[in-house]
Amino acid sequence: MTTLDWFFIIGLVLAVLAILFFILFLFLTIRTGAKVKSLSKRKPKTKKKKKRLRIVKKKLIKQKKSQRTAAILSLFAGLLLGAGAFYSSYYQAMNLTTDDSDSIAKGYYLISDFDNELTKAASAADSKEKTETNLRYLGNSIASYGTKKASTVNTQEGQLTLNRYYNAMKELGTNVMRNYTQIYNNPDLAKEYQEDVKKVKEYEQKVFKLYNVNEAALGKEK
Repeated sequence: MTTLDWFFIIGLVLAVLAILFFILFLFLTIRTGAKVKSLSKRKPKTKKKKKRLRIVKKKLIKQKKSQRTAAILSLFAGLLLGAGAFYSSYYQAMNLTTDDSDSIAKGYYLISDFDNELTKAASAADSKEKTETNLRYLGNSIASYGTKKASTVNTQEGQLTLNRYYNAMKELGTNVMRNYTQIYNNPDLAKEYQEDVKKVKEYEQKVFKLYNVNEAALGKEK
């Protein structure tokens, strides 16, 4: 589990405990208040009993105030912890997990490198052996996205968008692995794959838009 998962679980448990303490202190406050009312109705006959009653009543009133303060603090703590726990869950659902973030960044660079390699392959800019080695490596790396699944902590929309991107990567990589030996000095086939790259980039852009990924920053890090 991620740090945010633990934060949510611990925060939620503490929030429940705080609410239970609130209920307990509220009950004690009401019970102490009832005792104070009961004592107020008594009419002691002697001064000694009146003094004793006054001391007990004063003690109970002080106890009631402490219990009421504890109840308010427990309620406040419960609400604060609960809000924090649910915000962490919301934040995690609306942002990429570390694994998904790494996959998206790596995929961005793989697609960029593959697109450049296609351009070189079409014009036979490098040797056939080097080109095929690069295409095989890139194709295999891209195809490996078929093993990836979006984290379930994402929203349904996020999972769907990410899984479509991963699937598009897998299909592109799988097709490349079938034909990478035929791309060298074959502009038409290279162009077909560049069209496939554009389709993958469309899915990629949807991920970027949904999760506010800074593409310019990725480009600078390359």
